Amino acid sequence: MKISKEFVFNVSIIIILWSLEILDSIILKNISFSEYRLSISLFTITILISSLLIYYLNYVVFIPKFIIRKEYLKYILSFIAMSFLFAAVRFFLEEIVVFGITGNHNYFYDKIDLNFIKNYLFDSFYYTLLICLLSGVLSLIFRYKESREKVHQLELEKKQSQLSVLKSQISPHFLFNTLNNFYVELIDEKPETASDILKLSNLLRYVTYDSLDDFLPLEKELNFIKDYLHFYKRRYEDNLYVQFNINGKVENQKIPALILIHFVENVCKHGIINDKNRPAKIGVNVSDDSLEVITENFINTSDKYTEGGMGADNIKKRLDVIFKSSYELTNLEHDTMFKSYLKIPLN
Repeated sequence: MKISKEFVFNVSIIIILWSLEILDSIILKNISFSEYRLSISLFTITILISSLLIYYLNYVVFIPKFIIRKEYLKYILSFIAMSFLFAAVRFFLEEIVVFGITGNHNYFYDKIDLNFIKNYLFDSFYYTLLICLLSGVLSLIFRYKESREKVHQLELEKKQSQLSVLKSQISPHFLFNTLNNFYVELIDEKPETASDILKLSNLLRYVTYDSLDDFLPLEKELNFIKDYLHFYKRRYEDNLYVQFNINGKVENQKIPALILIHFVENVCKHGIINDKNRPAKIGVNVSDDSLEVITENFINTSDKYTEGGMGADNIKKRLDVIFKSSYELTNLEHDTMFKSYLKIPLN
């Protein structure tokens, strides 16, 4: 989380609120400044300390973890826990620490009784609610601002990428027309070669044009992967050992364009794929509400496994912007094995 302006803004808000709390004690409750210094300043400090703790927990932990993920029941439970935590911290500071210094209970009670406890719990609930509302609103405002900035940055990167692709193309229409002519000429005499030319044309067309859309049908992405693996199979002839399995029903689901190819490329480019005793595995699991991609392969030690981490970084940026915190992405390297796991929602 960024500190700088966000941190300064939050601290300023807290200082203003508790300055108002002090003024409320002095002006509205008709307490003189000398009396305030002598009897109430320590109690105000204890509330401030307790409030800062709840403010931090709500702002940094519970809002991002539950509210942004729309897990409202868990947040309600966390709010109840924060209320009791506020009361416990405040009770310790006021009725043990401050009482030991001044000999005074809060609320000017002579002893701790049932009414005292009721006031304590009610005030703690009130302060916790106020703090959570304030910190929650501020947290959501800053998270929204961050989200918009990420979307804007991603759009800029996408436009730059598209521009680079367009600049690097030498008359793509000419290229596709030429491949189509080759396909027509070879379809009768060499149907296998013609089929490969058609697959190659489909691959290039998909990367050049179709992938410019943000989301594409899952079926198209999977067909793209199959064609991609087909050319690796032709390259390695009978020595390609990559198990590609699709489980579940592929219908009209859509996923971010060119997400799956990242994981397949990592396996094919940086893993061992020509050893039948150590086959690579690529699994795609489709359920009603999610898509899982699981890869497992032995690492090719003659090559660096990642290309500077740029591919992985870009994928994570896209997933952060599109799905925020509602996806799972893990990479695990252990000895000579590398495993990756991706789970994204389908809705």
